[in-house]
Formats: sequence, C-alpha cells, structure tokens
Amino acid sequence: MMTATPQTLFLGWLALFLAFVGVTGAIYITLSDPESPLAKLYHDYSRHLDGELRALFIHTTTGKVIAGWQLGLGSLTLVMQLIMDDPVALVFLPLIAVGPKVWLINQRSERQTKIEAQMDTLLLCLANALKASPSLGDALNACTLLMRVPIKEELELTMKENTLGVPLDEALLNMARRVDSRAFSGCLSTVLIGRQTGGDLPRILETAAATLREMARLEGVVRSKTAEGKAQAWLLGCLPPVLVGLLNWIDPEWLRPLSTTFVGYIVVGVAVAFWVAAVFAARKILAVDI
Repeated sequence: MMTATPQTLFLGWLALFLAFVGVTGAIYITLSDPESPLAKLYHDYSRHLDGELRALFIHTTTGKVIAGWQLGLGSLTLVMQLIMDDPVALVFLPLIAVGPKVWLINQRSERQTKIEAQMDTLLLCLANALKASPSLGDALNACTLLMRVPIKEELELTMKENTLGVPLDEALLNMARRVDSRAFSGCLSTVLIGRQTGGDLPRILETAAATLREMARLEGVVRSKTAEGKAQAWLLGCLPPVLVGLLNWIDPEWLRPLSTTFVGYIVVGVAVAFWVAAVFAARKILAVDI
C-alpha cells in the first residue's frame, strides 16, 4: 500500500483550493451580470430572506450574507465531490439549500408562541391604560413602555407607522399580518371591533383576557394528557424501519424473499401502506385543538 508523500498531499490540497476558487469565481462573475437568470434568482432570494429577517426583527445579518454563505458552502461541497469522487458529499447540498429557510420558519414559530403567551397581559395592560386615557393610541403607547419583547417590538413598529401617518386601525392590521397568528389576529379584532362599536371597551378586554387565560390552561391540560400518546406514536412510527434494519443486519438472507419475489413486493407494499396510514391516523387522532 503506497503512502502519499508530502509533495502529493500539497498538490492535492492545492488542486482542491484552486478548484474551489475557480468555481467561486465563475459564480461571482455570473452574479455580477444583473441580466443573468442566476443573478436575478440570487437577488430575489436575498430580498425574500431580508423580508423574513425584518419580520423577525433580526438585524445582525442580511439576506445577501446568508445567500453568500449558502453559495460558498455549496460550491465547496461540489468541489469536494468532484475531487474525492464520493457521492456522500452531495447529501449536504439539500441541507445547505433548505437549512436557513427551516431555521427562519422555526424562529417565526417560536416568536408566534411567545407573542401568543403575552396576549392576555397585553389585553389587561390595554384595559387598564384605557381606564386612564380614552384614546386607544395613548393606551397603546403606554403598553409599549410596559410590555416585553417580542410583542414590545411589534407595538413599537405599529406606533411608528401611526406616527408617520398610517391610520391606527390599518397599523394594527399590519401588525396582525406580520405576526401571522390566528389567536393574535382574534385578539386585535376584539380591540378594533370594541373600538368601532363603542361600549365599555376596558371590560370587554378584561373578559377577553380571562378567556385567553382559560384557553391557555385548557391547552396545557390537553398537552399533558396527549404527551404520552405522542411519545408512543413516535416510538411505533420509528420502530418498524429500525426492526427491519436490525433483522437484515443479523441475517441478510431471512428478508431477501421480500426484495426478490413478486409476493415479497406485494407484502412490502401492503406493509408500507399500512404503516403510513397508521402514522397519519395517529397524527390525526392526537392533533387535538381547542
């Protein structure tokens, strides 16, 4: 078995570096042309990421930075695959492509959850502020000083829009669209409808806050009751592939008829169909909503 000399290793790493620089340079030259389809796709994707980051109030990075890192890592993965001739490297391409989007979706979901947990506090704060001042704008300004992030950030942006000339009702609707939560939209609808129809708005908001607290309590009870069932569903859903893998590892010949005979294909197809149906049925049963 021949061992690589230092010169060979140096030339190999130099080839890897030059290939990476060449691929990166070709992509950069292509992106420098604003009329190229790749450049248009890149700028559209960067603007989309910028919109997602602004909606999450993340100012530490930009869409171009994230897209640039994705292009760089993707180019490096392709170069490594070409030099090492190992298709396993291509597994990282989907992760590089969808990783930032998945992270942004997860961050948006966490932000929605935190805002929904603050809704009853917001309504109570708004009701108390309206008792001191009948103006909804002044009450929202007072709540902006008292609430914590993330809902504080949304209120600050809403009041800035109102200061710049956007009607208060429209600014509140813009906030509902940014948060994109059914529960939060219902909370703001209560405020807007109570404001337009008149009546004792502080009492309406206090009642709505009590209703939200009761719904949160019931959701906690439902989550605790269904937690064991969800764990069992995950276990039963993951167990068949693991058992098949273990049996095939212990005795490869035992399961060979399933992949070499017509009857085996039928058995595998029926088993997979029942397994998928069972997983979806468990998800449907455990998806309890209040």
